[in-house]
Amino acid sequence: RAGGGSRWSRGERESSKMPVGEQYKLVNPAALPDPETNELPNGVFKTVKDAVKSGPGVPIVLLPGVYEEVLLIEGGEQLVGLKAARELLAEGGGEDLPELKEGEEDGESVLLGTSFHTVSFLGDGSLHGITIRQRGPGKWFGVHCASGSPELKECVLDGATSSCIGVCGGASPTVTGCRIARSFTGCGVCVFEGGQGTFEGNTVVDNCRSGVEVSGEESNVTLTDNQIHRNHGDGVLLFEGATCTMNGNKVFHNWHCGVEARDQATLTAEGNELRANNFGVLVARQASAQLTGNAVHGNFITGVDVSKRNKEGEEEECQATLAGNTIKFNLESGVKLWFDSAAKLDGNTIYANLEEFKLTPRSRRHVQYGQLEDGEDMEGAPQGSVYGNNKVTELHHILHPSTLHDEPEEPAPVGG
Repeated sequence: RAGGGSRWSRGERESSKMPVGEQYKLVNPAALPDPETNELPNGVFKTVKDAVKSGPGVPIVLLPGVYEEVLLIEGGEQLVGLKAARELLAEGGGEDLPELKEGEEDGESVLLGTSFHTVSFLGDGSLHGITIRQRGPGKWFGVHCASGSPELKECVLDGATSSCIGVCGGASPTVTGCRIARSFTGCGVCVFEGGQGTFEGNTVVDNCRSGVEVSGEESNVTLTDNQIHRNHGDGVLLFEGATCTMNGNKVFHNWHCGVEARDQATLTAEGNELRANNFGVLVARQASAQLTGNAVHGNFITGVDVSKRNKEGEEEECQATLAGNTIKFNLESGVKLWFDSAAKLDGNTIYANLEEFKLTPRSRRHVQYGQLEDGEDMEGAPQGSVYGNNKVTELHHILHPSTLHDEPEEPAPVGG
């Protein structure tokens, strides 16, 4: 039972310096009304919904326990777990927060929805230190952001019958330091129909489909310093004209791609680590990508795979730009350009991939290589490389060092 371990009493509350209700509201299902007035103390509520309905102003503190409720937040309400509240109110107003029995202080404050989205944002508001679960029939989000700029900080989104977080309609949440895991039929994060958002320092893991999925021409997200792994689709999937900027993420052990951009999506990725996925990066079906300074290592198929450019664009249109990336130890080609793709490669290190750099005849017409500066030498790579300023060392050069300075060959052709 939520709040069942609290040693708080009305007398203790009245003797404190900061009465509850002035600096925070308290949700305590075990609270007892005054025997004379039959009313709960000021600022104390038995359900989270009642606390939210009382209006914004001060944080709503949830004692550890499970609250089986469905919430609508649209007026800036702040929901905070007890442990997070002690930090939030440390500078004043939190001296009289309830003291719990030993071992209960670190208990979770769980919001459990069983018939709809557990928490729906139609405006601003925030969740801090809360666990959100969605169960029951139907397909619902754990958190649905439909409008406003809500904030989620240090929360656990523990499963949903659809995706753990759904964002649409121009909503622009900021999600920081959360664990987003175990959606039953959907993604960890699903952004669609013009959804926006900033996701930083989160762990997105063990979801039924992709870790992060973004679709729609007006949908645009920023992913920074997240760990995205063990998802049953892509780590990150972009399609239908969506836009995504990725910086400093670690994307690994996903069942399909680390990152997949297709159907006119736009990807900008810098300083990410993409390893041990099937594909590292897949850019296909008229998508475009700017890949800078990424480490694409040890993927089970291709490191970077680019195909099918947008033929309606300019003849020399560049579909993908790869600059300063390290692409090595992938179990097929480090780079594969095929099916009439267009790419520019500038200053990349492509090393010890199991198969050679691959390039189709139709793509060969559209590939560009950065040029060596006067006097620049590609030490450790075949001299006079046909790859311009890209350092390409194939596996056979490593196994047979005597071939290192042989006359370089054109990239291996592939069909299509």
